[in-house]
Amino acid sequence: MIFTGVSEHTIDEKNRLAIPAKYRSRLNPDRDGNGFVIATGRGEAFLCLYTENGFNRIAEQDQSTFRPAKARSNWELGFFSTAEQVEPDAQGRIVIPPRMLARSNIGRDVVICGVRDHLEIHSRPDYERRIGEYLAAEEEGPDPSLQ
Repeated sequence: MIFTGVSEHTIDEKNRLAIPAKYRSRLNPDRDGNGFVIATGRGEAFLCLYTENGFNRIAEQDQSTFRPAKARSNWELGFFSTAEQVEPDAQGRIVIPPRMLARSNIGRDVVICGVRDHLEIHSRPDYERRIGEYLAAEEEGPDPSLQ
């Protein structure tokens, strides 16, 4: 499943976040699994939300082709040890673990955006800053690495 688009949401006082219906309605339990896995984003203050089966596909990939042994070990420690299974409730909300909220520093007003194979949860100001940087770079011309 490919995730695209953006939605603004609020994390409530019980750390619950509603997964937008536009994403939930496209999920297929046979293809995607029954829940989600949430993990800390790398290098920036955000959280990543994968379908259960999407996360399993990442876990099954041979990461040795992407990173040297020490970098791979550090990535696996950081990525997998921060990840947690979360199950949506009847209203389609997940509970974000308190330590993830504290570590990511995303606050309560967030943007949920589709990023190919997963969703990302950003603070609204951070999302606007990053989109502004992207749009400014696009005005300068195409990314040479994409040619």
